[in-house]
Amino acid sequence: MKQVYTHMDFTHVGHFQSVLEGEGIQTTVRNKNASGVMGEIPFTEVWPELWVLNDSDEEKAQTIIKEFNSSSKSRTAAWTCPKCDSEVDEGFSECWNCGNPAN
Repeated sequence: MKQVYTHMDFTHVGHFQSVLEGEGIQTTVRNKNASGVMGEIPFTEVWPELWVLNDSDEEKAQTIIKEFNSSSKSRTAAWTCPKCDSEVDEGFSECWNCGNPAN
């Protein structure tokens, strides 16, 4: 197993777990509920961690995460989905309502 991502907010880790699983990469999350020991050990030691189960998937997973982060950083404003007219908050590359990707 290889660690491919960590973040203090589990929602970020959970999001990338869903993205990677959607690409056929098997994953697991460590430290999901470890925040209770924060203070007893360094806080970065209890951040949720995303791991790929097969070492051979590490490079592909890192590429997917890097590309997603690059594309969401380039989107600076909220947008309206052309498919369902839902308002999508800034930083998101697909519609929360229908899954339509941003143009």
